[in-house]
Amino acid sequence: MFILLNWVKYYTKETTKALKIISIGTMLILSVVFIKYKPAYAVTLAGQELGYVKNKEKLEVKIQNYIEDTSGNVAFREQLVAPEYKLKLVDKNKRFEEKQVQLAIEDSAITMYRIFAVTIDGNVQTTVSTEEQAKTMIDNMRAELDSNIELNAGIIEQYTMDYKIQSEEEAVQILNSIKMAKISEYNTAKEEKRKAEESKIISTKTITNVGTIAGINLARPINGTITSRYGARSRIRSSAHTGLDIATSTGTPITPIAAGTVTYADRKGSYGNLVIVSHGNGIESYYAHCSQIYVTVGQKVEKNTVISAVGSTGNSTGPHLHLEIRQNGTPLNPENYLY
Repeated sequence: MFILLNWVKYYTKETTKALKIISIGTMLILSVVFIKYKPAYAVTLAGQELGYVKNKEKLEVKIQNYIEDTSGNVAFREQLVAPEYKLKLVDKNKRFEEKQVQLAIEDSAITMYRIFAVTIDGNVQTTVSTEEQAKTMIDNMRAELDSNIELNAGIIEQYTMDYKIQSEEEAVQILNSIKMAKISEYNTAKEEKRKAEESKIISTKTITNVGTIAGINLARPINGTITSRYGARSRIRSSAHTGLDIATSTGTPITPIAAGTVTYADRKGSYGNLVIVSHGNGIESYYAHCSQIYVTVGQKVEKNTVISAVGSTGNSTGPHLHLEIRQNGTPLNPENYLY
């Protein structure tokens, strides 16, 4: 028994000594390892190594925050391939590459953007960042267009991976060009309609020469009832009447008493809408109180050219034509030559 106890004591002592030696050796080896190396996570994506990071959990939180961020025009993001991590010992001097790895993972995610397209007549004309921008642009277009111009405008919400849109300034320029085209089309159609109506009026109007002055053959500008003669005075007129008033319905076409050149075509005080035509040899004719003017200054007109329409603008008590004939600026009595 004594021998057995001594044997156990001996081998226990030797085992303890061996374990101490192993522990010391292990500690020495680990010390050497940690002096030269450090732990790091090697990150790979779809089989491609991206770099090394120190903290796997911290990187995963940043990536998740990026995926869930839908600020601005981002509709959603999706990470199709998840990164893989492998713990390794790397050289103590090797730098961690957290930012590089984070950006590489973020770039691999699919990002879908929400944009708003402005359509005119069903065709996309421009895209902007917000629905409010699109609404404002359409409202501004409508405000600047004639109420008779139809603007078939709309807004479509779109999703795209390629976030390339016009700046607000570029979008405004695009819509302004469309607006100007709409105005031009409308004005062209309006002018063509006016010319067609004028042509129809002219084609049914018979011009008859009824007198001459300074060698110029004259024709009546309209037919109607004389309501105020040359030289007359009235309740609304203190001075002598310098022309002849011929009453007829509003819109009746007016033609010049002779061919000539338009020297005035605009509103003028008590005359209301006034057209003046110069016929040469010092002869001029005045057509006042018109409801419409169809000619412009400098335009050449013939006896059958419709220059205006009967109205009651200016100092007037009812629809009629105030006609004046002047020679070198002096008023003449139109009745002596026309009526």
